[in-house]
Amino acid sequence: MRRALLALFVLWEPQAEAQQPGWEVRVPERTSVALGGTTLVPIAIAVDRGLTVSKDGPVIVELVPEGGVSIKKRRLGRADAVDPDADAPRFAVQVRGDAGGDHTVKVRVKLWLCGGKVCRPLDIRRQLTVTVEAPTPTDAGNDAGLDVPDARHRTR
Repeated sequence: MRRALLALFVLWEPQAEAQQPGWEVRVPERTSVALGGTTLVPIAIAVDRGLTVSKDGPVIVELVPEGGVSIKKRRLGRADAVDPDADAPRFAVQVRGDAGGDHTVKVRVKLWLCGGKVCRPLDIRRQLTVTVEAPTPTDAGNDAGLDVPDARHRTR
């Protein structure tokens, strides 16, 4: 019986540490965009009741895109949020697809999380994969634009 309880405790402990109680940074794992097109990627900060994101401390979102995708503004602050006065800000980042394939965007969020009388800094890292899709041809069966010699108009 002791061994079973010990095994249960050992298995239970890492799961408890892996969860971050009270807050979450939501970034989609994958998104897609057409070649040459743009898409909005949401980045949201969520906190549980009783916790707040400090309005006195900075909220910084840093974006590092891999070649193949581009982002106009790679460092965002609270002023760039969709609603800068919100208790838990969220961001909408415009990503442009420059080359076909899967490309990685590294996301780093730095903020101060407050609860009661104490605030502590958080440094969260996430990763997003952007699939840039090449446009499919719309006239695949139409060969009207091809120069195919006609048997009736042979030159001698």
